[in-house]
Amino acid sequence: MSVTIRDITTTQTVLNADDYFELQENAGTSKKTMWSTIRDTLASFIGAGSTVYKEASYAILDGDGYGRIEVNTTAGAATITLPLMANNIGRKITIAFVKNDASADVVTISPHATDANKLSNDGLASIILPKVGNYVSLVQSSNSGFWEITDESITSQLRLNTYAGYGSTDNKIMRFTNVVENVGNMFSENHASGYSGNAKGLEITINRGGKYSFEFIHGVVSSFYSGLSLTSNQLTTTIESITESDKILVLRGAAALNVLVSTTVYFKKGDIIRPHTSGASEYLTAEFNASYIG
Repeated sequence: MSVTIRDITTTQTVLNADDYFELQENAGTSKKTMWSTIRDTLASFIGAGSTVYKEASYAILDGDGYGRIEVNTTAGAATITLPLMANNIGRKITIAFVKNDASADVVTISPHATDANKLSNDGLASIILPKVGNYVSLVQSSNSGFWEITDESITSQLRLNTYAGYGSTDNKIMRFTNVVENVGNMFSENHASGYSGNAKGLEITINRGGKYSFEFIHGVVSSFYSGLSLTSNQLTTTIESITESDKILVLRGAAALNVLVSTTVYFKKGDIIRPHTSGASEYLTAEFNASYIG
């Protein structure tokens, strides 16, 4: 059965839930229907959508009706491109990474070229789903002008080990030799592309506001201060002596013991986290782990 809205003329700027419209069925009969019923039906239609399975990159179409896209990267990395926001007001889309082989291929979610940097209100250029089981649900919000994230399981983590000294320009910020894992893009780093050519010590830059976990572990030969600093410009000053607002955590390690500095808190976009120490060089071990929690 199809219906036609016969009269939508109104001088109101806001429709109330109990306002009525006269609807005409294709058989010629008409009836009055409350705006709340029409609104909820339209919202359900826009948000529901069907599920489709993709084994390669796909650009979502305005009229394809997909509400959930399940992606397989067995044949290679895949990019799912969102439709033009202006044509999809209120549309809800879930993209899920459901299958992979033994490779490191990932699923990348990108906005339409016209909507560059419109993923979440932190203005991400893309979202990477690096692990099977990762997913993200988005809704196009006319209020914010972004694809807003409404639900997610996104892996983004960096794991480093093996002490490699300090930056030459920021000589209290540690560097590491070995990259164990580096996946996702909720934060960026200046390190994994090659510490040996970097004048700086390790720095993690938050790309999307959220809860993050950081662990800095090392062993020391003598008594020593170690910690995490936040967007500090005192990078040649020992951690215990920098401005208090620049300190995330500071611990003092005793001789021949491993020190663990860890925190799980909310960081905002643009925050920079660094493994900051007193600058001593007699290390037994060194590890650094960073993870996006959500």
